[in-house]
Amino acid sequence: MKSLFIRCSEETYELAHALAKKESRSLNKQIIHMIHNEADNRGVVVEKKPEPEKTVEVKTGLQGFVGTATQGFAD
Repeated sequence: MKSLFIRCSEETYELAHALAKKESRSLNKQIIHMIHNEADNRGVVVEKKPEPEKTVEVKTGLQGFVGTATQGFAD
């Protein structure tokens, strides 16, 4: 997940809030919606980067134990 910070005038901020309210969206969701909508209208496509493969280290024998246990004796 990435963050996007936008500097704008008070008027632009109020317009964005008014648009979001009219569409029953939060301001963040409205801006994201407008970006995606404009990209669709203009035919802009971003190639998706392949996700790195996740590797899991397999431990065998005693390496696979997690934690330790102690044996208690009742007096």
